[in-house]
Amino acid sequence: QNLILFNDAIVYNPSHLFGFFSTFNPDVLKNVELYKSGITADYGGRLSSVLDVQSREGNLKKFSGSGGISPITGRLTIEGPIIKEKTSFLLGARSTYSDWILRQLDSEQLQNSTASFYDVNANISHKINDKNHLYLSGYMSKDKFRLDGDTAYSYSDRNASLKWKHIVNNKLYGLVTAGFSKYSYAVESDANPVNAFLMDFSVQQLNAKADINYFLNPKHTITGGLSTIYYTLAPGNLQPRGSESLILPDVMQDEHGLESAVYIGDNFE
Repeated sequence: QNLILFNDAIVYNPSHLFGFFSTFNPDVLKNVELYKSGITADYGGRLSSVLDVQSREGNLKKFSGSGGISPITGRLTIEGPIIKEKTSFLLGARSTYSDWILRQLDSEQLQNSTASFYDVNANISHKINDKNHLYLSGYMSKDKFRLDGDTAYSYSDRNASLKWKHIVNNKLYGLVTAGFSKYSYAVESDANPVNAFLMDFSVQQLNAKADINYFLNPKHTITGGLSTIYYTLAPGNLQPRGSESLILPDVMQDEHGLESAVYIGDNFE
């Protein structure tokens, strides 16, 4: 019942490296809204909370970049115009070198462990004219860890969204969004070739949404729209790793679901 959105695409796991790092790169963020109650209908009727995260648009006038290095991670962000005053891009990436640090420690248990992650954000925004704008956003991340053993765990988030914003007048605008999200989780072991295996799971969704927003007055906004989501769930997939493995393949059948909604809401300040 918690919904986490990044540029209107769902993020299933919001953390890296056992929760020490957020899945969102702060260098690319524009604004973050947290709803703990009074969640509006356009978010799909969640009961607990909604975290709505939006990234910046790239610089339309000049190229620029920023970066940083910490004891565990490094990050780099670049942005600039593709067509000046019309089309821009924003690219941000982070990665960790904690594996190298673990190997420098005196503890044998820590030397035999691994913990790493990376994430990449890419945005393109295009101004068709004063009343029409296009926004394309993509995100990809992966975490992998193993704690003094032969079993490795990994998970990844991937999502993308395409948005078209049409401004009718200074009080009314519409927004059409199409999105894709996928979360995968895997467990693997190859220390013993006879029992080496890979077991993974995934959930993905395709979604489409159309919104209309009307500013009745400075303190009152009327919203309405419709949305649909198509889910695909892969409950489990067990496969042998290597030619010596005696593990028998076992694949569970995919499950599918469809959700649609029409909503109208009032927002008061």
